Amino acid sequence: MPERRRAPVTPAPPRKTASRGARIPIRGAVRVLFLDVDGTLTDGVIGVDARGDSRSFWIRDGLSMQWAQRLGVRVVAISGRASAAVDVRMQDLGVEYHGGVQDKVEVAERVLAREGARWEQCVMVGDDLPDVAMMRRAGWAVAVGDAQPEVVAVAERRTHAPGGRGAVREVVEAILRHNRVWDQVLERYEAASAPREARSRRRRA
Repeated sequence: MPERRRAPVTPAPPRKTASRGARIPIRGAVRVLFLDVDGTLTDGVIGVDARGDSRSFWIRDGLSMQWAQRLGVRVVAISGRASAAVDVRMQDLGVEYHGGVQDKVEVAERVLAREGARWEQCVMVGDDLPDVAMMRRAGWAVAVGDAQPEVVAVAERRTHAPGGRGAVREVVEAILRHNRVWDQVLERYEAASAPREARSRRRRA
């Protein structure tokens, strides 16, 4: 069989130094949120027994990913390791998942072509060396709080929370604020801020 030629990928632009409070350097709305899994969506610990593997997920990360999807941000999890446990969790959340991936950039390029999006409209969150190539291409690269130094070096933001303990929630909230839809989340849960006097009037009514 003739050897299949791989499509060319977008060259990686230079990046700025990571900051805890960096603004999203993307013009317009963020279209796609790419996420690593082990060490980013999880704490990096893999349980293995005769029945297979297991992972622990932070519930608030998952909830925020559902908000993002409902409010127009495509969430895509890409992992170098295949996992039935991760597959079940991503299906539960309605998140697109690619496991056992050797070339994350190639998979991401296919997603972008399908969605009609560009790298500069995307956010990538990672923790270790396999994530660097995607982080170099994304419009906004984020390292989780306990990421490897080489990953922090190419990121524009480093989360306060470590991987698997709220890092993704931080990023999603920042994206939804950037996209100007965060108030819709607050209103859904009756958590939108209101002047104290207005709240008092409602209580008296």
